[in-house]
Formats: sequence, structure tokens, C-alpha cells
Amino acid sequence: LYAVTVAYPKTAFLDVELDNDFGNLQDLPGFGSLNPRSEGVRTLGTLWSSSLFPGRCPEDWNLLLNYIGGSRDTGLADLSEEEVIAEVDKGCRQVLLKPDAPPPEVMGLKLWPTAIPQYELGHLQMMNELEEAEKEVDGLWVCGNYRTGVAFPDCVTYGYEHAKVVKKFLDDM
Repeated sequence: LYAVTVAYPKTAFLDVELDNDFGNLQDLPGFGSLNPRSEGVRTLGTLWSSSLFPGRCPEDWNLLLNYIGGSRDTGLADLSEEEVIAEVDKGCRQVLLKPDAPPPEVMGLKLWPTAIPQYELGHLQMMNELEEAEKEVDGLWVCGNYRTGVAFPDCVTYGYEHAKVVKKFLDDM
């Protein structure tokens, strides 16, 4: 999975009013966008960083954090960084930008070879076996986002709850 941060001038964005009085797309009124594979866009989703965190770029620009790749697009790993950036730019042009938008200002690119756990066939059975092993061995706890979900708040909540279990175990020794 790659995370690619790019910036474009606001004037490069489609000049359309969004439904439900959200505002003009050039102002990126919201959190971001997701791209279903059926849309033919290789970028998985885009966070509208300049809307989420004002002051991260000049007022007449928009900053976008794009996620591209993943377990269903393993071929991306064979591309050069320039080719990955070109794929992100192509996706932005398909969804957000005018056809004559200038090239992006690339702010950063990061590759995570094993970014998000994939709950493949058999995962639930493996989790059941893990729970049984924990019951059989006092003081064994196996924790991680593969147990409770990849969302940061879920991981933190699980960590706090499991810390209480570990503390009780240690207090009772």
C-alpha cells in the first residue's frame, strides 16, 4: 500500500456544487472520497488533508493524501515511484480534477509492504484457535489489529481493555 500526498491549485478542481448544500468541490467540503474498484480508479481513496487540517497548504491550494495498492492490486509494487505518482494523478483527474489541471506538486510518498491486515478465508477459525490457546496458557495474550479491526480507535480501545486484563492477572499473582 502506498500513501501519496499531492497538492493542486483549487482552480484545478472541478467547479461543481455538491448535493445537500455541501458546497463547491473546489473547496473540498468534507473528509475525503473512496473509489470503488468498479469505477475503474486505481486509487483506493483520498483524504482531503487541507480540509481536515487547515493551514497545511496555501489557501488557494488543496492537499490530498491518496492511498493506492493493497492486496487486490499487487502489481503496483512493480512500478517505479514516478509511475505510482502518475497513477495517483490519473485517479485524481478521473474523480476530482479538470482535464487541463496542471501536474501535481508531490509532497511525499510512503510504501507500506504489509500495511493493513487482510481477513482472508479461515481468519475466524484462526481467531477461535487463538482464543483457545490463550485460555490454556496463563499469561498468554496475543493482541493486534488482526483481532479487532484496523481502525485506530478500535485498536486503542482493545489495548486499554486488554491492559486491564493483564493488570488483574499480575495483581492476582
